[in-house]
Amino acid sequence: MANILQGGVRDTIYKDSSGTEQKFVVTNFNEDFSFNCDVNDTLVTSDVLATLIQTLIRKGIINGTVA
Repeated sequence: MANILQGGVRDTIYKDSSGTEQKFVVTNFNEDFSFNCDVNDTLVTSDVLATLIQTLIRKGIINGTVA
C-alpha cells in the first residue's frame, strides 16, 4: 500500500454549495510518468493522471489523498 498524502501549505480548500470540503481521492495507485497517446489504454492513462495528482498534492497545489 502506498503512503497517504495530504495537501501542502499552498493548498486551496474548495467547498461545494453546502460547505462540504472537496478533494481528490486516488486509490489503487501505480506511479507512471509516461504513456503512448496512440494506444487506447485507460489503465495507463489513469496511472499517469494519478501520478500527476500525487505530484500536485506533494507540492501543495491541490488537496487530496493518494493511497
